[in-house]
Amino acid sequence: MKKRRFNIFIVITVAVIGYFIYVAVEQQIYINNITQERIAVDKQLAKAKKENAELKQEKEALEDPQYIEKIAREELGMTKKDEIPYVSSNKK
Repeated sequence: MKKRRFNIFIVITVAVIGYFIYVAVEQQIYINNITQERIAVDKQLAKAKKENAELKQEKEALEDPQYIEKIAREELGMTKKDEIPYVSSNKK
């Protein structure tokens, strides 16, 4: 009868240890998933900050009349009054 009690104690101990190992593994998997998500979010944040800085620079440049004139001439093909536009035939 003593042997049977001893075996039950071992089974219960192994079950409790197994449960704690299972919980520890689950928590480690969860922590790894959170870490991967944080890395992805940090990359998105860095990209957004860079884009924001570029947009701020462009906004500041758009307040400069010379820059606006440059864009109007180069991208929109606008000219000042009494100017004759020149179009090159060597465009690639």
